Amino acid sequence: MGDDVIPREWCLSDEGGVRPGEARGSKVHRAWVILAAGLFTAAGLLAVAGCGSSVTREAQQDFNPGRAAFEAGRWQEAADAFTRFLAAHPSSPTRGEVYYYRGLAEVRLSRRAEALADFQRATRAAAPPPIPAYAQVAAGNLHFEEGRDWDAVRAYNGALGDPPDGVPLDRLVLRLAISLQRVGRWSTADRYLAYVIENFPGTPAAAEARRRYRTGAFTVQTGAYTSSEGAQREASRLRTAGFVPEVSVTQQQERRLHTVRVGRARTYAEALSLAQRVSAAGFSVYVVP
Repeated sequence: MGDDVIPREWCLSDEGGVRPGEARGSKVHRAWVILAAGLFTAAGLLAVAGCGSSVTREAQQDFNPGRAAFEAGRWQEAADAFTRFLAAHPSSPTRGEVYYYRGLAEVRLSRRAEALADFQRATRAAAPPPIPAYAQVAAGNLHFEEGRDWDAVRAYNGALGDPPDGVPLDRLVLRLAISLQRVGRWSTADRYLAYVIENFPGTPAAAEARRRYRTGAFTVQTGAYTSSEGAQREASRLRTAGFVPEVSVTQQQERRLHTVRVGRARTYAEALSLAQRVSAAGFSVYVVP
């Protein structure tokens, strides 16, 4: 091995990542747990800054300031250091990893458009696994949270092609199913919800999947009452305002509730439009499921 190649023991994964067999509660692991838009952790990243590839010592040294700032939570400093790295090493085989980490720093800085662009660059940069899948999940999260559901579906599906360790499949598949519901693909969403229910019993994701399973449409809820009388009064007010309410009985934990809902909408956009009209008439609104 020549002097211009980083020995494996210099690689970031060996200094700050999670090595195979390392306890997930260890100090080293906790230092690298990063929530990408609230869905998945970066635990399990092994191919960072040149591990398994030929990277010059200069490139590794240029990467280290960004890595140190990232570990310390100095997000602007990390983003700036990664930008300098990319400018100095535009053809580096590790640029995909660097785009990904800069994107994570930008998420923490609330620069979501810049973060999304970096996650997309990381996906296209032919980085070694698991970086492309992590970048697709991170991009999917941003699309999901900003209502770009078809883009979220495409990104999540890309990550599911070969999901790496560290990606919580229950929450990933649940978000994919919710995006499919939002665009009106209810039967396809049900297949993913069934997968979560069957494979992750007892988890919060499974509970939410069960609540959404086979609902078939969105509706606008205006109230939930412990008494039938309260629900009927709300329904009467809605009829007076020109809406057609439906009163039904649901069981939530140990409480029996009478819910009042209006309409059925195939897509989330249609449900929001209906909710705006109901709200403008003076009612509290909540889109379900």
